[in-house]
Amino acid sequence: MKKIILFFIVLLITGTTVVKSQTQQPVKWTFEIKEINRYEVKVIAHATIDEGWKMYGITVPEDGPFPTNLVLEPNDTFRPVKKTVEDIKPVVKYDDVFDMEVPYFKKKATISHNVRILKRPATIKGYVEFMTCNDESCLPPDEVEFSFEVK
Repeated sequence: MKKIILFFIVLLITGTTVVKSQTQQPVKWTFEIKEINRYEVKVIAHATIDEGWKMYGITVPEDGPFPTNLVLEPNDTFRPVKKTVEDIKPVVKYDDVFDMEVPYFKKKATISHNVRILKRPATIKGYVEFMTCNDESCLPPDEVEFSFEVK
């Protein structure tokens, strides 16, 4: 009987830990669009990163962490211009988890991508993909969607 009770206690503790790690969201995203001119807009993604966590930059070394990326879903109303850029530059330091120098953000990050409007109204949909770590663990890569209509 004691073994059964001990088994259920261990199962309960393990299950609680798994549920807690699945609900962690140390990065909150907001999105905006700024009109550059009649034919071009900038899609901007702002990240707020919880204390003790870091999110990796858009360009990381091979075999490093999963990079942050702003993905635009193609359609006939717009065309991406250039590449995604980091409007706030990441810190580049040695990371014990990956045993290499990597770019990462703490507290906040802003990335953006310019878009050429081909016809109005334009629907711009996409998502950011990113990975976060703290000193103890890393969460699996995650995605957050966005959508705008440019009239």
